[in-house]
Amino acid sequence: MIRSRFRILALDVDGTLLDRFGALRTTTADAVARAARAGIRPILCTGRRYRRARPIAELLGLDAPIVCNSGAIVKSPADHGTLWRADFEPTLADALLDLFHAHDQLIVAFNDRRPDQADFRVSRFPSGRPLFDDYVDRNRAHAEAAADWTAEPLFHMCAIGSRDDMLAFERIVLDACSDQVRTFVQRSPQYKGTMCEVVRRDAGKWAAVLHVAELWGVDPEEICAVGDDVNDVSMIEGAGLGVAMGHAPPDVLAVADHVTGDHDGDGVAMLIERLLAGGVGPGRAVPEDSS
Repeated sequence: MIRSRFRILALDVDGTLLDRFGALRTTTADAVARAARAGIRPILCTGRRYRRARPIAELLGLDAPIVCNSGAIVKSPADHGTLWRADFEPTLADALLDLFHAHDQLIVAFNDRRPDQADFRVSRFPSGRPLFDDYVDRNRAHAEAAADWTAEPLFHMCAIGSRDDMLAFERIVLDACSDQVRTFVQRSPQYKGTMCEVVRRDAGKWAAVLHVAELWGVDPEEICAVGDDVNDVSMIEGAGLGVAMGHAPPDVLAVADHVTGDHDGDGVAMLIERLLAGGVGPGRAVPEDSS
């Protein structure tokens, strides 16, 4: 068996494992399976909530913990248990709720419940705001109107709107709470609107991956992390080998040790082949891969 210096392969989902149409290519799935057989344990690290991440893990035949909600929670697919969650402290939760309300931003707040229950709460629906309503409408079966925001822990909150509006709201949140929160402004190709996501300052994909690594007795230098968007930066920077997809924006490419092909050019499979061949590692020059 080929053995690699890496023991964990932390994989973003949308834009990394999946192509631009949201499909998992057979070549990508086969490559992930080869990595697992070689002792590099794949784990999903995604902005998706658990309900939407678990089917991808099942397609790949993975039973490992799943890093969900941009790194605010780690779930165990075996029993739907929660291994780690970065709850906002009550005073911070109250401050964030006040900011959303004061700046007329409707809220999406994610729940930590079993898959057969509603997994997010919203301010109201329909709201008359097309970009917000598009998100809720596409997930309506799993949404509920919030009766009391403090009834359950808050660990991942979002506003939804135009990119300019979300960048402006991000600035407001950071001006008020930058020492307590981490924000991501990004847009999934599945939805019309852009999200401004808010998680606890010490959360994020890298923090969540480290919780899994500790469970498994894996050193950070033995982790290879792959992603394409702003919520992947922490794990790309922190991992022993941080890899950006070829189509990633400049601020993601800038922090990567290695750049692989894009999501339509089997970038993940390309990377895994190089890992198994020993052709890429920490400190090596960034290659000029293409799709």
